[in-house]
Amino acid sequence: MGSGVNGPAPAARAPAMASTGRLAIASLTLRALQRRLAVLAAFAAVFLLAATTARLLSGTHDGHVELDRIFEIGGAPLASGLLLIGWVIGRFPLIAVLVLMAGLFSRDRTHGWARLYYARPIAPLAFYARRAGLLAAIAFLISAAVMPGFDVIMLGTWAGAATLVLIAAYVLAYGSLVALLSVWTRHDAWAALLLALVAIVWHALRTGGVLVGAPPGVAEIVSIALPPHGALLALESAFAQLQPIPWDAFLYVTLYATLMLVLGGISLAWREV
Repeated sequence: MGSGVNGPAPAARAPAMASTGRLAIASLTLRALQRRLAVLAAFAAVFLLAATTARLLSGTHDGHVELDRIFEIGGAPLASGLLLIGWVIGRFPLIAVLVLMAGLFSRDRTHGWARLYYARPIAPLAFYARRAGLLAAIAFLISAAVMPGFDVIMLGTWAGAATLVLIAAYVLAYGSLVALLSVWTRHDAWAALLLALVAIVWHALRTGGVLVGAPPGVAEIVSIALPPHGALLALESAFAQLQPIPWDAFLYVTLYATLMLVLGGISLAWREV
């Protein structure tokens, strides 16, 4: 009865304590990722430095880099290297989300930290969902700074909302996949990268008509299980060619991410710590 004597009632203190706990966990998560963030920052700096160098060496009055001039200066190796950097920068969100979300749950389980978390009065699903959301948001923000910056330096403009949609699609697809894999294996990021490569090959086989003779339903099931490369490719093509955003492809990526997260949540409830 004496809130002035005994302090706020427990019910009033609970939200503040929960908020403080979340901030503390977020701070610890970011502190543990200092090296990974430094590596991503270094990669981003190298990409932007390469774009700036190319612009200084061969920039035209139209505000973009002239590849023929690059070829004259450094020959095929320099031109090919610049094209490779341009290809990799389009997949920077994939790199960022794999680097940041690797070991989302598996690292805690391996080191015994998950048992400490489970011993506290917390909901494990909500705890790891908040952590995954934080890491995915960081991957998105870093990519949203690097990719438009690279395009502006190289081309004098950027693709606008299509860039952000492509970044979000990569983060959703592979962030959710890593979250699921992390429940079952320590090599979650490597497994996700392997599945990404398999998805590229599988999509090429389906597009080329090689799988026409496959048993009914098999190709569809495998396509659903693998990362949505076809949808990501459609978004990437729209981004590269400055075409309207294919929202049906983004919706497919969102549904895939939702499925992976649901399976991840179920797996987390079953998995022993």
